[in-house]
Amino acid sequence: MKFMRSTSPLCIGLLLSSLCDAEALTLDAYLSEVGSANPSLQSAQLRTTAFEDRIKPAGALDDPFIALGVDEIPFGGGSDYVTRYQISQAFPFPGKRSARSDAATSKASSARSDAETLDRELAVLATQAFYRAYFNQQAIALNSELKNVVTGTVASTRSRYEPGGGGHHELLLAQIELFALDVDGLKLAREQNILQAVVNELRNKPAETPLGDLSVTFSDGDLAGGEPLTLQNQPELKSLDSFVTQTEKEETLARLASYPDFVIQGMAMDPGSGMGTANWGIMIGANIPLYAGNKQARLLTASKSDKQAAMLERSSLENRLNTERVAAQQQFKTANDIVDLYKNTVIPTTTLAVKNARSSYSAGRLPMTEYLDTLKVQRAQQLEYLAAQIDVALARTRMKELLSAPPVLRLAPSKPSLFGGRIMGDGMGSDTVDMGGGMSGPTRRPKASPRSGDSAGSGMGGM
Repeated sequence: MKFMRSTSPLCIGLLLSSLCDAEALTLDAYLSEVGSANPSLQSAQLRTTAFEDRIKPAGALDDPFIALGVDEIPFGGGSDYVTRYQISQAFPFPGKRSARSDAATSKASSARSDAETLDRELAVLATQAFYRAYFNQQAIALNSELKNVVTGTVASTRSRYEPGGGGHHELLLAQIELFALDVDGLKLAREQNILQAVVNELRNKPAETPLGDLSVTFSDGDLAGGEPLTLQNQPELKSLDSFVTQTEKEETLARLASYPDFVIQGMAMDPGSGMGTANWGIMIGANIPLYAGNKQARLLTASKSDKQAAMLERSSLENRLNTERVAAQQQFKTANDIVDLYKNTVIPTTTLAVKNARSSYSAGRLPMTEYLDTLKVQRAQQLEYLAAQIDVALARTRMKELLSAPPVLRLAPSKPSLFGGRIMGDGMGSDTVDMGGGMSGPTRRPKASPRSGDSAGSGMGGM
């Protein structure tokens, strides 16, 4: 199975150290499980084998016909009869057998390319499912970290309130923030259960099988561009190329159907002892295509229509793949730019703002609500930074496993979280980060498909 090299996001300082444990599940290990256990891929491979096993039978001769019987039996009875032996073999008109064999070969090639397309689709789906589950684990970890910070803030606010140094409403607001984080934690736990089921479905395991910790590691090279995209050896195109070849052979076969097939028949007759001599004979016959106007001519017209339709589908698919190639390259460039923005500007600025807010709050110059707003923004931007790094890996997968209708998943938001917005009650996952429009997969034939951000789709969208 052709799965991409694992490209993983940078471990952020607030993430739990257990997530980098050696026993954790890596992307490469997970993709290996999917490649060896996914039932859809196994089914496609078996169907390819079945088509390949039909190639030789398609070009084989019909089985010979053998008969044994008695002949010339008198109506009045007696033993004067002849034993007749007969064998016949049909021979199709030259070219028919090779046309049938070539058509079957094209069917097998098309099925093999379809299996390769499914292989790519599963690589994209599995990578997206893995990264989304990993992202959700990090959201849970950050939720726990922030809850600890807010708990400390509650204790600080209570110490201020008791000697009259703070308002009672600040203590209540801090406690409400803890309740809000508890709600976020419940939502994230529910979403992780769903993601766990999706991840296990792709590797053919029970939905309740625990994922454990997911291990991801980024390096600077992960942001580098991939190889230039070409459509050479693209399986969806190869599948339609084989289908075009199949229609050409079927057209040849339909044209040859107007020519007769031949039958050679041999006979031997044994009149029995004392009743004459044994003798033999041979016959050559042919079928007469008397109804060619209703059969062969219509089959020829149908095969020509199939060929034209297949060529148009091939042209449409090539156009769609060229569009997808451009879109994948642009997504990769945009994802890299967003990572640079967060790494060099957004995160450092927010870190400085949090430091200043902490100092001002400790000195009593900043209300607790504004301090918590700043912490919430920092948490959201850490997730957004992680999502942007994941988007780079997903875009690279999209470029490598080029599909005409890819199940696009985009985690990073269109813009960073801003200060001043009341995000304190937002969820840690899909409310903060755009999860995309679903993970429905493509087929080898071009068709209308949901774009990133649409509500259509199935699988992981809409959770």
